[in-house]
Amino acid sequence: MLTDREKDIIQRTWRRIVPIRETAADLFYERLFQLKPSYRALFKGDLTMQKRKFVTMLAFVVRSLDWRQSQWQEVIPEDDDLFLVVLAMGRRHTELYRVPDEAYGVFGQALLWTLDHGLKDAFDDDARSAWTHAYILLANTMRIGQGATELGQAIEPMPWAEMER
Repeated sequence: MLTDREKDIIQRTWRRIVPIRETAADLFYERLFQLKPSYRALFKGDLTMQKRKFVTMLAFVVRSLDWRQSQWQEVIPEDDDLFLVVLAMGRRHTELYRVPDEAYGVFGQALLWTLDHGLKDAFDDDARSAWTHAYILLANTMRIGQGATELGQAIEPMPWAEMER
């Protein structure tokens, strides 16, 4: 679980990304394909819509962080339930897009690199740690969703060390 402090850091840094969101999306996919050129084949044609989806999903994640630890017992509408949305996203990425399990580490590296370049000095150690923690939670939740399509297979959680490279 993210702490309220980590949530605040993510929200604060995200506000600095919003004005450059299109550039951030460009940087993310450019870096992703530098790290793993074969992943370009996972995306058909023009990336314009995919980049919008990427930024929209990040915005949804950040907006979802408004729920504080003290609110855990409150009812969350299904469409706003980050856990359910991310589980479904993991399943879609497996069933529809055939994203390999190994991609989660590479996507995380590309995301952190993008945030580092977009935020510059604002992406300090605390921001890196908060975003890393958030990404690992998201990736592991997606992998649980992936596991729903691969019943019987164990899902190993992504370790912190994999994101620190």
